[in-house]
Amino acid sequence: MKILFMAWSIYDDTGTLPQFCKHCTGGDLIIKKICEYVGKKNESYLFIGKCKIPRMDLGNIHIVGTEKQNIEFISNEQRLHAMASAFEDALDEIKPDIVNIHGLGVLAKKCIEICILKNIPYVYTEHLYIGIEQKIQGYDTSIEWEKDLYSIPDLKMITVSTGMKRKILKDFPQISEENISVILNGTDFSAQKLDSDLKQRYSLYDKKVLLCVGTVLDRKNQIQAVDAFCMLPRQLREKIKILFCGVDGMEGRLQNKIFEMGMQDELIYVGSLSNKEMKEYYSIADGLVVPSKAEGLSIAMLETIAYGLPVVMFSDSECAEDLNDEKVVCFADDRSSQGLAEAMEEWYHRVWDHNYIMQYSKYFSMERMAEDYIKYYKSRLLN
Repeated sequence: MKILFMAWSIYDDTGTLPQFCKHCTGGDLIIKKICEYVGKKNESYLFIGKCKIPRMDLGNIHIVGTEKQNIEFISNEQRLHAMASAFEDALDEIKPDIVNIHGLGVLAKKCIEICILKNIPYVYTEHLYIGIEQKIQGYDTSIEWEKDLYSIPDLKMITVSTGMKRKILKDFPQISEENISVILNGTDFSAQKLDSDLKQRYSLYDKKVLLCVGTVLDRKNQIQAVDAFCMLPRQLREKIKILFCGVDGMEGRLQNKIFEMGMQDELIYVGSLSNKEMKEYYSIADGLVVPSKAEGLSIAMLETIAYGLPVVMFSDSECAEDLNDEKVVCFADDRSSQGLAEAMEEWYHRVWDHNYIMQYSKYFSMERMAEDYIKYYKSRLLN
């Protein structure tokens, strides 16, 4: 079976594609992993739309060459037209059995429309759904893209969590439930206990440590984690520290908020971390807090439970239904800061079975996820 994947960008940690190895997002990471693991059992081709790339093999992925495209020094509209034309050429050359398009954007919609016009089976995978009622700073364009994409008649979709499917059906009732399948994310992250000086560096002895992982954004909502922490009883604030890990996308607003609350010793922004450094932080942590306003099925969550660590999150999060085990997750009953503080308090006092959580995490493997994608492709082609 030949599968042609299309994405705007990926994350490549091999250094083969240097333009895609600087900033790792969960979506870019998981897209490449899907292509790689599906490619172990099938012919996996990947068309990347962000920039022109020479044809090459990247592990089990055949990268589609687009270097013939003249996309420098032209308008965005001309660039999109050129890359859409290159995608159409790739369809004619590869003749895939099915096309899997990942992530929002004008080019993604154009590629779906080309597949429909050529009567080529396709599916669109949604990794992050904002929703038409959400007011999240920096995502107005994404919402407009969602409205445009979901207006495509008979759109075939995969979502990475059950709650995401539910939100889409609520916002776009014209979409048939049968047209949306759920394939939960996976990870091949290796949970290794690494030694470090972190406990000494951040004075973590006799403290319980919550990590808050991800780019600092309004969507990730780290500011509310600060508010919630400040609502904890004083004796608990003295026993807990939160370490914020990720690129700063808010120009210091998180750090300023921490300073204003006088919590510099308890709430610490540590910045962006490499894969190895992240393992050092998981090794000294006791849990993860996820205050996001919108989330797919967070890779940070899957990495955390691979270490046998529990997750604190909102009960109406898109992935709550997929991690709905009280031995693994501590839910905040509502979106208030007080509700999040109460969930943190419950997390602190509860005794967690780390072996149980590690066993639970094994379902969320890359092998299982890739097999689910392959089953979906075969089912679509049979029908």
